Amino acid sequence: MKKSREKDFAATAMDRSNTAIAAHGDDAKTQLEDLAGQVTTVAGQVYGQARSRLREAADAVATSVERQPLVSVVIAGLVGSTVGFLLARR
Repeated sequence: MKKSREKDFAATAMDRSNTAIAAHGDDAKTQLEDLAGQVTTVAGQVYGQARSRLREAADAVATSVERQPLVSVVIAGLVGSTVGFLLARR
């Protein structure tokens, strides 16, 4: 009778510890899922802002080229010549 009571006590203790471990595991999983959702939201916002700024910069360059095409050609030529000179030195 005494051994049966000890086995019952051990089984109860094991069940309680397993329940506690499962509860903590579920809580951590939920927290990680919430954090992942927040990171995804922020990443989407940052991507949207970067895309908008890139479009604005491209529009500004296009407007500048349309207004002063000769200056744009000279600048492109200087950049190309500089890159060519640097690569030829290797």
